[in-house]
Amino acid sequence: MGKASKAPGYATASYGTGGLFGESTTGKKGTTFTGTEAMNTAGNNAWSGLNNSLQGMASNDYSNDANFKVYQDNFNRQMQQAYDTNVLGNLTDRGLMRSSGLQAATNSFNNTMQQGLSDLYYSYYNRQTNNLANYQNVLNNLYSYITGVNTGSQNNANNVSNYNLNATSLNNAATAQNNALYANIANTAAGIAFA
Repeated sequence: MGKASKAPGYATASYGTGGLFGESTTGKKGTTFTGTEAMNTAGNNAWSGLNNSLQGMASNDYSNDANFKVYQDNFNRQMQQAYDTNVLGNLTDRGLMRSSGLQAATNSFNNTMQQGLSDLYYSYYNRQTNNLANYQNVLNNLYSYITGVNTGSQNNANNVSNYNLNATSLNNAATAQNNALYANIANTAAGIAFA
């Protein structure tokens, strides 16, 4: 007489992407993803950039942003040259170096400079916002890749586990039928022997 088999444990299965994104392994303890070096580097860079952009926006500390310093230096140089050329140069050329003309021209120029400075800060926030969106897109894409690879290993493990469970169930059913057949034969033989 045959003995019924114990139900198999949950199968362990892997799913890889040929070295492109990484590999995932699913077993009875869960799913583990192992990314490629490129995948890990992209994720680390995106997190770092996201944090730096958020910190820059939250602190309003423009002095730590290298691009902002360059833009501000260029802006200040251009404004000084424009003031010398457009205000002082015009007043001197026309012989209008009186204080009222100088004051009016300086005020007008100052308004233009304030608008330019406001545009500079606005440009800084736009760059930071674009950086945040780009880093977030990278992280979302990486998450999608990881989820897809994990789903592959989970599906593989489920398919193997279901196959093993079905095979065991069929084997146990066949064993039970064989046992019933042997019992029937034994009972019949015993009945014939006593007849």
